[in-house]
Amino acid sequence: MGDNHDLPLIVADKGIKRVFAKEENIYKINSQVTNCYFILSGAAKIYIDHMNGRRSILEFAKINDWLGELSLFGEERDIKENRVIQEITCLEFDVNELRQLCKEDAGVSFYFATYISDKLLSRSYRLSESLNYSLDKRLAAFILQHQQSGYYEIPHTDAAEYLNVSYRHVLYVMRQFREMGILVKEKKKGYSIVDFDKLKAIQVI
Repeated sequence: MGDNHDLPLIVADKGIKRVFAKEENIYKINSQVTNCYFILSGAAKIYIDHMNGRRSILEFAKINDWLGELSLFGEERDIKENRVIQEITCLEFDVNELRQLCKEDAGVSFYFATYISDKLLSRSYRLSESLNYSLDKRLAAFILQHQQSGYYEIPHTDAAEYLNVSYRHVLYVMRQFREMGILVKEKKKGYSIVDFDKLKAIQVI
């Protein structure tokens, strides 16, 4: 999603490099958003824990994605649960400083408005896909989206929660991909993609 949004230089110049370790929380629940983050590498999951004990993963924020950008146009009263799943290197920005920049520069304001619009559309498309496509197609697209240099390591439990299917269903399709010669399971956690063409042929177009 964020790949199509080049960070304006006037914005980048105000950022301070920051690193978040795996399993760390970027935002604390019941806290106020004072900083925004632009991800340079790594990934984090953004999720909601429901009263019935179930969990919904809203998105996996990755390279070129923003966190906290909604606070530029209004106060976020409910901070969503978040957890770093791959060490994140990012640029940290003061929310108030970026708000002022949005007021002064129409190009910057349009950049953020476009990014937020695309994020909301992406979530809508995912809901539509879950109703109309089989898991093998959706999982193939998910793996391609979240692989890094041919390596995929999103835990099956997280993938299942994001795709709104059972853990066993994800495990079954991953086994199929291995039998088809698309993936190879590594000794460390994760999979190497050995046939991108087959995976791309399966994914949701």
